[in-house]
Amino acid sequence: MISTQQKFIEFDDSAFTRLRKSLLRTKGSQKQKTFLESARDDQEFLKTFLEIDKVGAEEPSIISCRLTEDEFKQMPIGTEQAIYKSLETLTPSIACRSTFWANVTLSYIKKKRIKAIFLAANGGTVGTGAERIDRALYDTTKQAPQTIDACVRAILRRLGGLPEIRGNRSVYVDCPLARAWWHERIITQASGSDKRVEQEVRLIVRFNQTYWEKLIDRMVFRNSTFGSEEIRGSLLRNLAHINEHQEADLSSTKLLQRVCRRAAAFQGRLELSVLDVNEIDSIMEKAIQGVLEQEKG
Repeated sequence: MISTQQKFIEFDDSAFTRLRKSLLRTKGSQKQKTFLESARDDQEFLKTFLEIDKVGAEEPSIISCRLTEDEFKQMPIGTEQAIYKSLETLTPSIACRSTFWANVTLSYIKKKRIKAIFLAANGGTVGTGAERIDRALYDTTKQAPQTIDACVRAILRRLGGLPEIRGNRSVYVDCPLARAWWHERIITQASGSDKRVEQEVRLIVRFNQTYWEKLIDRMVFRNSTFGSEEIRGSLLRNLAHINEHQEADLSSTKLLQRVCRRAAAFQGRLELSVLDVNEIDSIMEKAIQGVLEQEKG
């Protein structure tokens, strides 16, 4: 019987981990070159993963529209909302797993929503995935093994995250489809049914990649304070409100880290999770304003 944890199909963790490790074992190896060559052709790329065992019963839903390479790298808001809606029943315990998102990404390739070559593109605006793979494969310098290895790692990160190198935060940050889902989940939790608040929080969540990574680091991986949905939501709502009303530029990751430390200090004196929402909001506002006053001073 398939457990609730295994409702959606995903790769077997041990088998998928072995594949990743084998690809990363030797920089510039023929195995890495073959992997990069396969990414030029969707069907060849899909064949790479055919022998990996899977668990679960139900293929996850995907959106109906095709994405351009730029849209895949930096997804429009509407696309992220559609991805989240297509997987509304997905649980966080599954949504944090590389094994799940790798299978989802391959489904997007199989159904021609994206191309495998997109996975190799740089995070910025310079260079396409095809150009990056060509540079790696035709590099004749001493740096060729490192260039090939870096391209392989980029593909694996965008496929489903690369936990061996960056820990589980890689799933939330590096895999575009996972990042889209987590963006919208956190926005939805923080804003409830208030569309105005939703728009304000979305600006905070989408400041930039580095800011998002710091948010995830504090809210998921250092969650002694922010393990509570109410506390996370309060922090985001108050950051968003101050940002929206142009009281301060809150896009600095250093400022975010200081706000989180101050909130943790409040948690050390009070058990925030047992307070009502208005009391938590008041404390979060004080935490943020206190940091901003220090910045001015």
